[in-house]
Amino acid sequence: MDILKAIIKRLKSYSKTDWVFSDYPTKTWTNPNDGEEKNAFGAGIINWSGLVGHGSSPAKALIALEDSFQLYKDNNDDLPRPGTKVPLMFASSEQIDKYENIGVDFFNKVFDLDYYGGFYSDQSILSHFEPWEDLEKIEDVRNEIIKRTLLHYNVDITDIYNEPLWMILDKIEKEKENAKC
Repeated sequence: MDILKAIIKRLKSYSKTDWVFSDYPTKTWTNPNDGEEKNAFGAGIINWSGLVGHGSSPAKALIALEDSFQLYKDNNDDLPRPGTKVPLMFASSEQIDKYENIGVDFFNKVFDLDYYGGFYSDQSILSHFEPWEDLEKIEDVRNEIIKRTLLHYNVDITDIYNEPLWMILDKIEKEKENAKC
């Protein structure tokens, strides 16, 4: 059935050049092992690896998928043709890799985490470490991250908190170098 949906959407895609979410073949599924009601269902674009949405119902999962699709569309010049295979692509880590040493120290001191226990791209931001499932705690966590960074590095990151992680590590590294002088 998925193959048929993909073929139909692909054939229809040749009649236009600006595709929207509804032009893509989608599917939904249950997440029996997730354990959280908010992620009980998943949705994805058929043949497009990695672009998914989750929700407490199939409809909410499709809404989350549409949000992910729109984010992708807003940040990329070209969209893959509906129905075609889109392989899983990893975001660039060229910038963040330059700050591996300070990243190891930062993750240890600020998060009590092993830097090598995750993948961080040039688009990784500190809010990825916030408890998004508990919106009441987000501000407290944000303030704690800023406080720990100030405590351990004497660097205030309030003004760049929402910038990519590599920019925060760059600021910390530059402040460490300036302190040596």
